[in-house]
Amino acid sequence: MKRTNKWQKIIDAAVLLFRRTHNIKRVSLESIAVEAGVSPTTIYNYFGTREALLFEVVKVLMREGIERSKEIVNSAIPFPQKLLGIMNAKMDMASELNSEILKKIVTQDKNTAPYIDEIYNNEIKPLWMRMLAEGKEKGYVDASVDIDVLAIYVDILKAGLSSRQDIAQSFTEKPMLIQQLSRIMLHGFVTKDIDIFNNKDG
Repeated sequence: MKRTNKWQKIIDAAVLLFRRTHNIKRVSLESIAVEAGVSPTTIYNYFGTREALLFEVVKVLMREGIERSKEIVNSAIPFPQKLLGIMNAKMDMASELNSEILKKIVTQDKNTAPYIDEIYNNEIKPLWMRMLAEGKEKGYVDASVDIDVLAIYVDILKAGLSSRQDIAQSFTEKPMLIQQLSRIMLHGFVTKDIDIFNNKDG
C-alpha cells in the first residue's frame, strides 16, 4: 500500500508508544490509533495485522540507526571518535528500545530475517568494511590482518548475535554488555601478547 500522511502518523505513533514501554504487548492498536489521530480500522486497512505494523516499526528504527552510523562514518572526525560514536549509538538504542523489538533486530525472526539480511549485506557490512579499511590506513587496525579475514570476522559476529535468542533481553536490562562485547570485538580478551603460532622474529 502506498505510504501516505496517515501511514506515517501511525508509524510515528507506534514508535513513540513502543519506546515508552518495556512490554509492547501492552500497547494496543486502539492506543496507537488514538495517538495517531486515526481509527483502529485505518490501521488494519494499512497494515492488516499488529505483527505487520511491528515489522514496519523495526524497519524505521533500523533505518534510523543506519543513517546515524553513516553520518558518523562519513564525518571528518578521527577514527577513534567514529568507533566511539557508533558504539554509543548502539548502547543508546539498547537502552531506548524494549526487548521484543531488539529481539527482532538481533535474532532475526522469520518475518524480519530477509529484510535484516538485505540491509546487512547491502549497507551495514559495507559500512563496517569502510571503517575497518580506514582503521588499517590510519594505523588503528592491524595492517597484517587481511581485509577478507576482517570481512569473515564481521560475518561471524553477525551470525553469533543472531543465534542468541536471549541476548536482546540482556541488552535492554544491561546496556553495558554492548560496551564489554565491543571491547572484546576490538581488542580481544587477552591482556598480554601470546605468540600462539611461534612466529617470533629471529
